[in-house]
Amino acid sequence: MNKSDAERIFLLATKKSAERDGTTYCIGVFKLGTSNMEFIVGETDNDREYKPGDEVTYIYSADYTSDMQNALNWLNNVK
Repeated sequence: MNKSDAERIFLLATKKSAERDGTTYCIGVFKLGTSNMEFIVGETDNDREYKPGDEVTYIYSADYTSDMQNALNWLNNVK
């Protein structure tokens, strides 16, 4: 069964932690292209080097927001 883009998580941005070795923070988008689109902020699984546009199945330590500016502020301020 194929998932539609609205049911998948795509990375918008990533940032390596300056304080926690091996940790990469990220912003993902869920429900892409819908009126209920959500931004997910958290951590990748570090199985590989992710880049914007990659699909992920899960974001660890996740928090959700419907506002992209809030997500960007979180990523800019996380260490």
